Amino acid sequence: MNLRGMTTEELLSFTATLSTRDWRQLSDDDFERIEEFIHSDGCTGVPEFYHNGCVMHDWWYRTHRNLDGTAITKREADRGLEEYIEAHSPLGNVSIIARLWYWGVRRFGRKAWM
Repeated sequence: MNLRGMTTEELLSFTATLSTRDWRQLSDDDFERIEEFIHSDGCTGVPEFYHNGCVMHDWWYRTHRNLDGTAITKREADRGLEEYIEAHSPLGNVSIIARLWYWGVRRFGRKAWM
């Protein structure tokens, strides 16, 4: 399935089945449904407690859109992953893991974004 080729209406048809279109408030069930819909592979080498953030990052990379159908940039997608990790890290916004992952996806995610 070519997710980037889907119309906004087609993507919204799927996201309407989720409990919310606010990625910060999705349930584990929502993340599982997104993961299955986009055939997410998660993020290589990330601890399991960041898995849902990786699924959301995959959604952004594969669709170039938010759950509400609006366009998203690569920088915004990468920042979203960093925000997810910060929110789920014991160290919060001073998490070195979040900074390293943000740097990694900014630096090496260019090809995946295309």
